[in-house]
Amino acid sequence: MDRPVTTAAPQWVPTDRDVADARITDFTRFVEQRTGSSFPDYHALWRWSVDDIEGFWAALWDYFDLGERAPTVLQGTGMPGARWFPGTTLNYVDQIVRNARTDRPAIVAVSEGAPDREVSWDELLGRAAAFADRLRAAGVGPGDRVVGYLPNIPEAVIAFLATAGIGAVWSACGQDYSAKAALDRLGQLEPKVLVAADGYTFAGRYRDKRGDVAELAAGMPTVQATFTTADLAARSDAPLETVAVPFAHPLWILFSSGTTGLPKGIVHGHGGVVVEHLKAVALQSDMGRDDTFFWYTSPSWM
Repeated sequence: MDRPVTTAAPQWVPTDRDVADARITDFTRFVEQRTGSSFPDYHALWRWSVDDIEGFWAALWDYFDLGERAPTVLQGTGMPGARWFPGTTLNYVDQIVRNARTDRPAIVAVSEGAPDREVSWDELLGRAAAFADRLRAAGVGPGDRVVGYLPNIPEAVIAFLATAGIGAVWSACGQDYSAKAALDRLGQLEPKVLVAADGYTFAGRYRDKRGDVAELAAGMPTVQATFTTADLAARSDAPLETVAVPFAHPLWILFSSGTTGLPKGIVHGHGGVVVEHLKAVALQSDMGRDDTFFWYTSPSWM
């Protein structure tokens, strides 16, 4: 005897006001004025976005006012070989800096056994600027790799922003990985600099990782300097200076799980991350300047 199929009620249904105030609704109006076309619902907008790929990504760039761009959006459609926004330069960090403010923190840091800590934008960017100077002094420049062996702490963000700002390439994994597991990933990149923490607290117990840090550094002969989180404490009054790089210039390298051999590096570029994140976070998740974003995951994951 067949049982009737039951469908669970949705957890949340947007009101008419929610729809009217949504970022994607505002973007739709922007595209309608731009193209002279009408998009009465989400499906119509989606259909246009896949039928006119170049038009969609150009509109997204302009809607979010990402700066000057070259006229060509997509050069070639073959894969591999397609080039997005050829001739356009930018730096991911500039899009972070332009959103700095004084009325809300940049980061709310939560940890075991300690009160929540707010990191202001001034502190975040000042410390990133100071560490960028340290990286330059260590000979790091565009295209060089800087790797992190770090837990979920603000210093991981500071080190990343400093790295990306000067055009170097960032990659990291969490300290829940052993030195060997971290080396399987980060060692492939022939990094010039390693940034590491002495350890972290989990489930009420401090995990001392100084031995793993030493083993990891010894396994990467290209490393010319190792910095600890204490080296990220300094602050600069000067602005965080950035280097303009091509749209596809590597921003960070993620790694596959390593289930079928050594983990494989996956390169994400400055421009691709900027436009894809804006699409996903602002248009699809409807996040704005007054929202707080929380993603529960390990820094070893993407």
